[in-house]
Amino acid sequence: MEEDMFCYIHEGGRLVKCAGGSVEYQGGCTESIVVSRHISHSDFVSKLCDELHFDRNSIKLEFTVKFDPSCLLLLHDDAAILKMFRFNEMFCRVYVSSSSEVAEACVTPTSAPTSIVGSNSAHVLSSGGDPSMDICNDSLTIESYGFSQRCVESNILERDSRRFENSIMGSGHTFPNAAEFRDAVYLMSIAGRFRYCFKRNSTKHMTVVCTVNECPWKITARAVGESNIVQVHTFQNRHNHSLEDVATCQPLVRSNRASLLIDDVIRSTPDYQPRQICKDFQRQHGMQLTYLQAWNIKEKANERIYGEPKCYYKLLPWMCEKMVATNPGSIVELRHSSDGHFEQLFVAHSVSIQGFAMGCRPIIAIDSAPMSGPYMGALFSATAYDANDSMFPLAFGVMSSENYDDWSWFLQNLKKVVGNKEVVIISDRHPVLLRSVPEVFGLENHAYCYNHLKENFSSFLSKHNTRGNKGKENALQFLDSIAYARLEHDYNVSMFELRKYNDTLATWVEENAPEHWAMSKFPKQRWDKMTTNLAKSFNAWLKSERHHSICNFLMEHMAKLGSMLVKHKEESNNWKGCIGPKIEDQVQQKIAKGEVYSVTPFMNGIFGVSIGRTSLNVDIMKRTCTCKGWEMLGIPCEHAAAVILSIDQNVVDFVQDWYKFPMQELIYSGSFSGIETHDMPFVDNDGLVRSITDEVFFSLNPPHTKRPPGRPRKKRIESQFQDKRTVYCSRCHTSGHNRKTCKNPLS
Repeated sequence: MEEDMFCYIHEGGRLVKCAGGSVEYQGGCTESIVVSRHISHSDFVSKLCDELHFDRNSIKLEFTVKFDPSCLLLLHDDAAILKMFRFNEMFCRVYVSSSSEVAEACVTPTSAPTSIVGSNSAHVLSSGGDPSMDICNDSLTIESYGFSQRCVESNILERDSRRFENSIMGSGHTFPNAAEFRDAVYLMSIAGRFRYCFKRNSTKHMTVVCTVNECPWKITARAVGESNIVQVHTFQNRHNHSLEDVATCQPLVRSNRASLLIDDVIRSTPDYQPRQICKDFQRQHGMQLTYLQAWNIKEKANERIYGEPKCYYKLLPWMCEKMVATNPGSIVELRHSSDGHFEQLFVAHSVSIQGFAMGCRPIIAIDSAPMSGPYMGALFSATAYDANDSMFPLAFGVMSSENYDDWSWFLQNLKKVVGNKEVVIISDRHPVLLRSVPEVFGLENHAYCYNHLKENFSSFLSKHNTRGNKGKENALQFLDSIAYARLEHDYNVSMFELRKYNDTLATWVEENAPEHWAMSKFPKQRWDKMTTNLAKSFNAWLKSERHHSICNFLMEHMAKLGSMLVKHKEESNNWKGCIGPKIEDQVQQKIAKGEVYSVTPFMNGIFGVSIGRTSLNVDIMKRTCTCKGWEMLGIPCEHAAAVILSIDQNVVDFVQDWYKFPMQELIYSGSFSGIETHDMPFVDNDGLVRSITDEVFFSLNPPHTKRPPGRPRKKRIESQFQDKRTVYCSRCHTSGHNRKTCKNPLS
């Protein structure tokens, strides 16, 4: 069986380049035959015509080889049969066309290079006539001029590599330095799919030749005078390769040089995955990469775009001064060790400070997220709510670690931002936060994130195996009723029910400070904000930026913040009324619930509301309700909504001013601009930060860190109660699956 070859016989269709860049045969029909590897051309044609009923005098046969399925080669003699079997493994593909329908496409090589590489557009592979190749049974050589002209242009599938065809234009072409010349040579080899080596390689004189013996391709370049400029001196852009040479002398994968191919993609898509890089290199450049090679190529591209990791912190002091100068009133604090290593950074832009002071409710969610760059660290954030309950970034910090000293320093700076205003801080129950938040903002102003507490409660249930899964569900429902009870009576009833269900669980609740998370127990107004989801939204908002260098992170944060401020301001100008759409939805829900309630007026603005056997009192003058929903949230509850409608008033008029347009206008009334970098200094070869005028600036070194084993985690382990986001496929753009598992056909 090893002496046999399976042959696909395609007839009546055409080869096309699909949207994904792959080569497919469309239309027509496909048959198959099995032939001996030692068969002659005449016998092959006879067998094909006999089995598939073709007229041998009216057909034209072409084939492809494994390493280039885009190039159609003429199957016209025994030498072609030998190539087809030698450069395919288990099977081969033969394309049959009518000789009367095939236009002659013979192209005579000239001194001008003709590329086999075309544009990115869809291109049909025609069945042209004899290619411009000088083929003999002995040498099996392909004469090519310029850019690997292995076959005529009409007979090939155009590759994305064509943009590198003219990396070197010819003799006299100059480059700023030797490194850029070497990059150009490598890109040219990628496009031409050949391998080269340096016979001479210095900054003053370079000689590059093709690795194939007796191939005339050669480039020499020399430095111009004493400068770094390199000029091409000799340019012999002609190859002489056998088909075996083409198969064996493919370009080498050098991560430093190959990363040039994905620079633009990395800039636009920072989350470009190594597996996708492997697929794209195979499709666009005909290069097979391992996962590790793709990973290294991506890392090198990031290094070239964002700088070397060891230089990340050099420009940070200059950047901090620039942020304050650009937006006066900003608070930017930078701390470093005595030996000049970065430790802590706190940033609160003036527009955020002003917006919070003028219009935001005094409640702040704080959280942290890992920085996934080479020096790790943590991103601290403090986030507030605007009048439409949207995220309003207040301050953030970048720390070399995440301990008590870091959080205490961050919160002390946050205290400077809020001034004398008393604020409620919502956080998880990390031990360092349980200590540092009360020290700075007071114990009574510290609210615990209910999601975090619920997760702890669930873990406690799992350890004690409380009546299986159903019992766990029931216990969590009891905890919800305890947490969201607005009245002390309702809280006590829920605790009584939990104690009857399991006394150990009730004891756990009492021992875990319900006065910091239960709505009825918390002494301050918190506008029904029970979780740190807002702060987690901030972390997700900067997920990709957290992987970049710290200076790029600062600039990208400013760009994102500016875009968000503009977007929210424009959206508020389009509000239909005096409250935002999120608040309006809540008001409409309250109105809908209150429509069925019975209202009884009493004296001095007090009304009774009946819901079945239950009666509640609503005080329109004091804006209170027995359920405490109105005063806790600041939006009329369903009982108050029923009363307001009964006296022909507008429910929106009774919403707290925190939610109204004048407050939103004040929040976004400040000015904000990004920093200018035209005068940014640079890091010289000695590691000093210098300006163009040779002024030396103070610089920092990276923080003292010890990298943990394994790949850095980019996000925390999600809570089991956290809503999972919808997954979208980047291939077919539908939900429910990702690109790797996509099986949908593309139109």
